[in-house]
Amino acid sequence: MEKSLAHWKAEHPLLFISISIGVGYLIANYFGDHYPSLNYTIAFVIILISMSALLCLPLLPLKKWQQGIIILFILISWGNVIYLTTHKQNLMWLPFPNGMIGDIRIWMMQKIDKHIIDKEASGFAKALLIGVKSDIDKNIIKAYTQLGIIHIIAISGMHLDIIFKNLVFVTSHLPRKMFWRFIELAIVLITVWIYTFIAFASPSVVRASIFFSLFFVGTFLNQPKYTLNCIAGGILVILFFDIHSIYHIGLQLSYAAVIGIHLFYPVFNKMLPMDNPILSWMWSNLCITLSAQLTTLPILLYHFHQTSTLVIISNFIMVPLSTLMLYALIALMIILVSPNPK
Repeated sequence: MEKSLAHWKAEHPLLFISISIGVGYLIANYFGDHYPSLNYTIAFVIILISMSALLCLPLLPLKKWQQGIIILFILISWGNVIYLTTHKQNLMWLPFPNGMIGDIRIWMMQKIDKHIIDKEASGFAKALLIGVKSDIDKNIIKAYTQLGIIHIIAISGMHLDIIFKNLVFVTSHLPRKMFWRFIELAIVLITVWIYTFIAFASPSVVRASIFFSLFFVGTFLNQPKYTLNCIAGGILVILFFDIHSIYHIGLQLSYAAVIGIHLFYPVFNKMLPMDNPILSWMWSNLCITLSAQLTTLPILLYHFHQTSTLVIISNFIMVPLSTLMLYALIALMIILVSPNPK
């Protein structure tokens, strides 16, 4: 048992760290009201003691399981520190890069308006591509919400997945020498985050960008590709910037869906192997929808006490169609060049 637990922690370090820190945060959140005026003092004392214990740990004649327990308590204490130092204000913040980002967004909106004449279609295209919902028909938003597919026009992992995979496909043709691998890393990360800011850096797209950035940096460093580590690392990064986002239903649903797809999609997809590529693609999409719904359903029932019975069918139909539309809009941005004004 000790060996298997050690292997599990070695393979999923960020997951182990995140769970431990999360436990510490919940403990501090429960008892936090008892010492509101001493938050920073207590946090400083905890950091001082935990860091001293961490530095002295290699010098102590302890067994592996004893060291593991001490490290567990240290991580839990860091969760206390995060709560004590951030429950009133965020630990860190970054300024939004306006200027060039705003110019790119305006250019994209003007290009969509120029080549898509119909106002409703243009409004939907802007919402789908860059998250601008000011021109979209309110009835469409209402219908998408009722069908449980509002995530289609909320820039999220689906959009970043398309951009990320195509970028990696292009940059993978670069030489595999270290210099060009650095260039590939820079191109992918810069493009992903520029698109994130063009989409107003909404919480859903920021979560997806952090996930893909961690995944690609890990790949660049030749680290094992454990999805649960990327998920846990993403949650840690988000909580450092906004600890209160852990209570947001959007974050809960996003990570629940990703975890569901990671855990259950391979199982469902192997249940019915198909040789026909079209049927295989359809079954794969259905498995993704079922996997995501399996882990998001409890959260939806807890918050709303109901869920849409059409969500599986609507996701099965609309997600592939929206993906094709997104590809077409990206092609529009790349290929079509507006004529120079005379």
